[in-house]
Amino acid sequence: MPLDEASAKRYARKSAFLEFCEKEGLAVITGYGVGDLKTAPLKHWERWGGPAAYCHLEGSQGFVGVMIGEIPAGKSLKPIRHMYEEQVLILSGRGATQFWPDESKDPITLEWQAGSLFSPPLNVRHQHHNGSASEPVRFATANNLPLVMSIYNSLDFVFNVPYEATDRLSGEKDFFSSVMKPGEQEDRVVNFIPDLNAVTLDPHPERGIGFSRLGIHLSGNSMVGHIMAVESGTYKKAHRHGPGAQVIVIAGKGYSVMWYPGRENEMVRVDWQPGSLLVPPEGWYHHHFTTSKEAARHLALRRGLRQVGHPWRPNLSEHEGGHLLEHEDEPAQIRAMYEAELKKEGIPFRMPAITRSR
Repeated sequence: MPLDEASAKRYARKSAFLEFCEKEGLAVITGYGVGDLKTAPLKHWERWGGPAAYCHLEGSQGFVGVMIGEIPAGKSLKPIRHMYEEQVLILSGRGATQFWPDESKDPITLEWQAGSLFSPPLNVRHQHHNGSASEPVRFATANNLPLVMSIYNSLDFVFNVPYEATDRLSGEKDFFSSVMKPGEQEDRVVNFIPDLNAVTLDPHPERGIGFSRLGIHLSGNSMVGHIMAVESGTYKKAHRHGPGAQVIVIAGKGYSVMWYPGRENEMVRVDWQPGSLLVPPEGWYHHHFTTSKEAARHLALRRGLRQVGHPWRPNLSEHEGGHLLEHEDEPAQIRAMYEAELKKEGIPFRMPAITRSR
C-alpha cells in the first residue's frame, strides 16, 4: 500500500542537521570518501568567518562527520563556542588557537603545525589564527554536530549557551600537555599531539601482519579515536564495527574495500592518499591495503558512546564470536586484487599464504 502524501513528505524530509546546513549556507560533501581534504572545494561560512564544507558521508549515519575549514593567510576565524565535541587535525600550515575557559582571565594559547591534533573542550570559547602571512591553513574537525543538532534542533542552544564545562577545563595552563598517560576508554589519554607521524604505535599482528595501533582519548570527550599503521606490502584483516568512524589518511598510499555481508560482488572501493577521508558504514566488512613503499598511517576519529547500539567487537575473531574476519574466510578476490595492485607499483607482497578451511 503506497504512502499517503503527508507521510511521504515526512519520510523525505531532511534531517535537522542537513536543514541547518542549508539554512547556514554550509556546503555539504557526500559519498563514501573524499579524495583529498586539502583540496576539497569550500564555501564561505559566515558563522566561522571563513571557507568551510561539511563531509556528511554514507557511513557517518547522522552521528558524526568532518568539517573542513580554511584560515586565509594572515587572518583569523571568528571566535566560537559550541555544545558539540570536535577533534581538530591540522592538514597544512601553522598557527595557534586561543581558548577562554573564563572570560575574566587571559586566554590559553596553543600553537600547532601540520600533523597536529587537539580537541577544544566542550563549549569553551576559542578562536583559530593563521601564523603565516603568505600561506593559508587547512584543517579538518571530526565532530558530533550532526547528532547534537538533530537532537536539539536549536542554533541558540548549540552555539550560544554560556555554560562552562569546568569538569573538562577549569583554566589549567598546562591543559594541552602532549604527555600521554594510560587511559580507561582508550590506550592513552592526551590533550595535544604535536605530530601524529611521530607517535609510537603498538604492534597488533593478530589484526593483520604489519598492523599497529594506539587508541587515544582527548579532552574528556565522549568521542575517541585511534592512530593505526599498515606496513608496505600488507593489508589489515577485514572487520566490522559501528557507524561514524572518520578515517583520515596521514601518510602512505593505498585503497580500502567495503561491502555489506553477503554482497561480495558489490564492493565499494575507495582509493586513498595523504588527506583522504573514508567512513565505513555500520556492519560493513572493510579492508585497508597499503600500496606505497612507506607504511600507511591513518587517524580514525570515532563517535565513542560506549555500550550504545550493537555491541561490535572488531578486534575479536569471528571464530570467537567477534567481528574480525580471518584471512582464510575473506572473499577469494581480495588477495588477487591486492597482488595485482602491488605488481603495478613494484611493491613486494609480504602476506603469508592462506590455508582455506572451506
